[in-house]
Amino acid sequence: MTDPRPCRAFLVDIEGVLVRDKRYLPIAGAVAWLENLEARGLPWCLVSNNTSHAPEDLVSDLRHAGFPVTLERLVGVLGLGAQWLRQRGRRRIHWLGRPALADWWRGQGFALVGPDDCETVVLGVNAHLTVEALDAVLPALHDRQVELLCLHRNGFWLDDRSGRRLGPGAWAAALAAAAPATRVVTVGKPAEPIYHEALKRVAAAPADTLFISDDPVADLVTAARLGMRTAFVLSGKFADCSVLGTLDQEQWPHIIGGSLADIDPDGTGADAPMKG
Repeated sequence: MTDPRPCRAFLVDIEGVLVRDKRYLPIAGAVAWLENLEARGLPWCLVSNNTSHAPEDLVSDLRHAGFPVTLERLVGVLGLGAQWLRQRGRRRIHWLGRPALADWWRGQGFALVGPDDCETVVLGVNAHLTVEALDAVLPALHDRQVELLCLHRNGFWLDDRSGRRLGPGAWAAALAAAAPATRVVTVGKPAEPIYHEALKRVAAAPADTLFISDDPVADLVTAARLGMRTAFVLSGKFADCSVLGTLDQEQWPHIIGGSLADIDPDGTGADAPMKG
């Protein structure tokens, strides 16, 4: 598919687009690509499902890698999750994500409590999450019908060795099956709230915006449904286009490139392959 519309604003995923994995080493050409946008004054921001790093630490790691990033350029699920909880007066949470982020949640004004005393169960990535920890929240979810805030629905993520680890989407699906009456809320991709927040951040209409990601299923389908153009890069989760076979052809990205460096901000880039 091609689209002649010029792009005025850019929403960019982090892992698999700017950096390969949790080591935060830049993918070739990615730093220069963002620096080009910055130098030209084009609106852009990073749209991230990251729940392994506090936002300030994530920005610090990216800056250390050479990217011209500030907190104002980051729209992340941790901030959106905290906002969602505050808006509903939820202060007591049971955190099933990475333990190192416990102090971040406390710094945001939340009390981290056990599952028997929580108002919301909050789920993020956790390489060491156990079945026992999931079992422990079942009474809250099944019996008290406490809401489950799944910060994002990624089925897997890449660790600091590029190994695939089960993500919050997989754990949320298991918990929802065990507690079907519980409401599962998602603020990150592929749910719409993070996309709307990112569009507000760059002050652009969807039709003027290009969303770039390494995950056409979890990230780009929603972006396209909201009216954005989409670009799929093969530098992260998927090394080829075979994943597109899981989508209807009308859901395929507008642009495909080997990496961010292949995406021309002034043009349409490579055409999406046709089924054959």
